[in-house]
Amino acid sequence: MKPTSSPLNAEVAVEPPELSGDDELERLRYENEKLQKINRVLMRRVEMGWGNHSDAYQSFEDAAMLADKVKERTYRLQQTLHRLEESNQQLEQARRETEKSQIQAELDRQRLRDAIESISDAFALFDADRKMVMVNSRCAEFWQQHNITYELGVTTFQEITAASLVLVDHKAKAQKKVGVYPDPIAQTIFKLRDGTWIQMQERKTNDNCLVVVYTDITNIKMAEEVRYETAMAEQAELLKATLENMSQGVVLINAQRQIETWNQRFFELLSLSDAGAHRGDGFAELMQQNAYASAMFDAISFDVAPDKDFLEVEMMLDEDLVLLVRRNLVPGGGILITFADITERSRNQVALRESEQRIRLITDAMPALISYVNKDLCYEFVNQEFEKWFNRTRDQIINHHLSDVLGEKVYQTLTIHIARAMLGQTVNFELEHTRDQDNVRISNKTYIPHFDENRNVIGFFSLEQDVTEQRRTARALKHAYDYMEQRVNQRTKKISEINLQLRNEIEERQLAEIKLLEAKREADRANESKSKFLAATSHDLLQPMNSARLFADALNDLTLSDEAQKLIRSLSYSLENLESLISALVDISKLEAGLIEPVLDDFEINDLISNMVNEFTPQAEAKGLKLRAKITHTLVHSDTYLLARILRNLLTNAIRYTNEGSILIGVRRRKAGLQIQVFDTGIGIPQDKLSEIFREFNRLDAKKRRHDKGLGLGLAIVERLASVMNHQITVRSEEGKGSCFSIMLPYADTSASVKKIPKAPLIDRFNDKLEGARILLIDNDEEICKGMETVLGSWNCNITSVQTLEELQEPEFLTELNPQLIIADYHLDDGDTGFDALEITHQHLNPHPPVIMITANYTNELRQKVREKGYSLLNKPVKPHKMKLALSNLLLSAQS
Repeated sequence: MKPTSSPLNAEVAVEPPELSGDDELERLRYENEKLQKINRVLMRRVEMGWGNHSDAYQSFEDAAMLADKVKERTYRLQQTLHRLEESNQQLEQARRETEKSQIQAELDRQRLRDAIESISDAFALFDADRKMVMVNSRCAEFWQQHNITYELGVTTFQEITAASLVLVDHKAKAQKKVGVYPDPIAQTIFKLRDGTWIQMQERKTNDNCLVVVYTDITNIKMAEEVRYETAMAEQAELLKATLENMSQGVVLINAQRQIETWNQRFFELLSLSDAGAHRGDGFAELMQQNAYASAMFDAISFDVAPDKDFLEVEMMLDEDLVLLVRRNLVPGGGILITFADITERSRNQVALRESEQRIRLITDAMPALISYVNKDLCYEFVNQEFEKWFNRTRDQIINHHLSDVLGEKVYQTLTIHIARAMLGQTVNFELEHTRDQDNVRISNKTYIPHFDENRNVIGFFSLEQDVTEQRRTARALKHAYDYMEQRVNQRTKKISEINLQLRNEIEERQLAEIKLLEAKREADRANESKSKFLAATSHDLLQPMNSARLFADALNDLTLSDEAQKLIRSLSYSLENLESLISALVDISKLEAGLIEPVLDDFEINDLISNMVNEFTPQAEAKGLKLRAKITHTLVHSDTYLLARILRNLLTNAIRYTNEGSILIGVRRRKAGLQIQVFDTGIGIPQDKLSEIFREFNRLDAKKRRHDKGLGLGLAIVERLASVMNHQITVRSEEGKGSCFSIMLPYADTSASVKKIPKAPLIDRFNDKLEGARILLIDNDEEICKGMETVLGSWNCNITSVQTLEELQEPEFLTELNPQLIIADYHLDDGDTGFDALEITHQHLNPHPPVIMITANYTNELRQKVREKGYSLLNKPVKPHKMKLALSNLLLSAQS
């Protein structure tokens, strides 16, 4: 029900009846005590201060605003205190002046009401029975606004509280705290349904009355919420920016497997569409957009290792994308998943494994023993030939000490060489191995130190080759030389005896002269036999050289470490020098034996010179030189093969002895013939040495050019080849400026048919002709087959090798293979030749593919026979560059 009077004037709404003096005194005493109680309550409130308790607002951060409120309320309470003190004084005066007590008491009540009314908060007073006895207008307005009825002296605190609870928003959490003052103050903060925040403070008086103050703190609460929401929004934006700047894809999933947050990189890596993606969407449904994401979802299934906080999975979505997925559990049952692009790292790992496999394949195919020893003198790498030599498995060698593998006796003989290698020196030596009483082998060992980035030796590479046969051949040659020399000495001694007999016996002069001539002829035959023997051994010498050259070139085509590349370059350089030395010795021997005869023919000189320029341009450019040619379309009469050998030797010398500048091949028309000149800007030749440069084993200033491994046979071969063809060689030079070598060629008969020399194409145009070419190789040497398969395989050719004629005669072998080109070695087993093998191929292949014949035989008869058959000829050792030229030319001709 509604109140019958206003809150402030409820107690004086009806005039009291007139009382006697004693009754009036008692009433005044009662009123005075009541006012004193109110005064004490208000005094305590003033002393403690309304809303000044720190626990009531500990969750608020705006201390300045709260301090202002407290100051304002304290000031008003102090004013109220002053008014109450004045009321007490007036009550005291009323006791003295009993006759004026009623008027004075009424005045004090009015002032008390005014003091309570001046409080800005809603104020309510309940007696010891918790019945309402007094409220101010703000409290009455608050209850009236929310339709709460009350009646002074009747409505209790419990009823008011129950009626107020209906207005509370129960979604908001109520906060109730009790102060730590001597007279506790209970404070409760709650939110009404209309959004108003109320702080209710309760305090008991000394006579067990209850004072309740209601304070509207909505503005403070709203300001705090705005500040909190702003801070949270800033943190969310900062987190979002951080996620978007990450190179990894990130997605956060809650306990219900719904996405909470993500970055754009997550959608890009999995090729997902972010259109329509919202927070709270199901993660499983999102990952079903494409096959990649679906496979990724299966790999990071939540059923896999659910008890582990961390899970890592590496997945290849396609050839261009490999992802590393990490799954982390977060508190509350959520999951954080990151996606990192590791495609490049994965490719590098695959390339490294493939490179190791290729190196292992190549080293296993080489006939030498290759190994690597670390600084603890334990093996870390050996090839297959090493395992065969020691008859042990790789596991029985790797990580074992040298003494365990080689034996203590052999190890002790190697300690001095190992010590030098560990000091950073390259060591080369020979050692005899006695495997049993009847098998003594000789090995050539090379130790090459391995340095780290600080130039500290961390191990060494070991290259070991069985040179037993080479040493035996050398001893046999020495024995032959000694035998020949012994026979010459014997013949010389016999001639001396004959001369003595001639002096003593004039009559026997004719007989002695005949014997002398016979002895001389026998000596000449012995010398000729020596030369022919050396020329005949060229095949056996050049065969292993050809195999080693092929394997070295195959290594050059691989992507290896810098140390390995350095070793391969050194190996190639040594093989090239050895090839040059052997070839020069063989050429001189064959020239001395008269085994080289020219095949003269008419041809255009410009084709030959163009081929020479194409062949030597890479060598010149590698040294920083410029190779030029001035040519003319002129017909000459000469041997193209021998003339090419002369020009190659001249160009090789020009590049070798020219450090800067250029080299020029020029052609001049002379009356006597066509003159080819090779100019260089090299070191030149002293005038007093010009007559010596064409001698055998003659090198100018050899001590100053120790890096030049030649024997001084190049120009000697040039002079003898020119003499064989009846061409004139001349030279002019100026020391320090350069040299010019010239050769005079006769003009061709213009009425005769002219032979065209095919031009050599440039190297960078070869690969498209060799790609996928089907090539048949016929060679009885297994190592040569392996080397050719490796080199031609690096050019993307499909090569099939056979070693016997029986393999060629297998039914349907050749027809099924249908080769586009055949490479055949001239010398086969059991006296068979490459021509015998090619006769078999002619029986099964129609049309017959082009043929390249490879041989170490330099005789004119073989050259003529190869030319008659229409085959191409390459002499051993075969240079891969020339092989590539020949293959490309023949395949191009066959296609056209």
